Amino acid sequence: MSKDVQPAFAKNSTFEVFRYQLVVDKTMPINMFGKYETPEQLRAEKNNILKDILVKDNFRFYSSNSSIKSKLVYQSGDMYYFKISAKRTAHIYREDFTEDTIDNYPNIIVAINNNPDVQKIAIQSNSYAFKTNEIVRNFILESIDSKIKDFNLSFYVDPIYDKQDFWNFVRKHPREIKQLTFNLISPNLSNISKDLTINLREAYEDTNVHRTKLELEADKDSVLDIKEDSKFVTGIVNYSANGGGSIYARLTGSRKKYNTAENPAEFSIEDKLLKDNNWEELDKQFKDILI
Repeated sequence: MSKDVQPAFAKNSTFEVFRYQLVVDKTMPINMFGKYETPEQLRAEKNNILKDILVKDNFRFYSSNSSIKSKLVYQSGDMYYFKISAKRTAHIYREDFTEDTIDNYPNIIVAINNNPDVQKIAIQSNSYAFKTNEIVRNFILESIDSKIKDFNLSFYVDPIYDKQDFWNFVRKHPREIKQLTFNLISPNLSNISKDLTINLREAYEDTNVHRTKLELEADKDSVLDIKEDSKFVTGIVNYSANGGGSIYARLTGSRKKYNTAENPAEFSIEDKLLKDNNWEELDKQFKDILI
């Protein structure tokens, strides 16, 4: 009797999700090439400006720490797909028992949804190319921010994470949290800032602040009382979890900090689609995920 043949499980690649925001620098002269006379006009065009940067033939991501190459390989509507490789070395063993070192160029895919109501980036995880996606996030930020500064805009990128991770941490350490630090970006996406009880937008309009650091610290011999039914804290956590910033927590009697930026949201894509460069199908999947 023949044995049943079990189907092979498809292998998947993991992507981490980040949110970017484009904030107008109101202290700089706005009249850019005669096109924009007010911050409001510039804000309305911010995603078109980013689009023009991404599709330029000479646009490349660059890193001050690695030798990388990048290429826009597919574009559909507001979706932009880049391949980014890093020059690495690989040690090989030959048939005649000799050894050699060759150049190797492992690569990743970076997907950008430039819809003004979304503004998300997905970064493929590949430790052969880049040890962490935080490295990729940093050079994406550096590369785009340096270009978009010419238009009086600043580019910020923060991970999207599951807010329940934070609340699980709070439940695990109910009488140990000494300090909470919120690093928040001035919002330009109303759909992620609706729960905020502190008016970051008003602070930005009044002062041109781009990042707000809010630090909560208990008395010397006490701890913070953090509750999920607190509208103040919950609003900040919801905004931060949606990519509006990050949260650091320090426990009493410990130097160790909890950092929400270390646990971005993830999703998986079948490897075969990536290797086959099946961009139409990939585009459908990414559009369903990066919303």
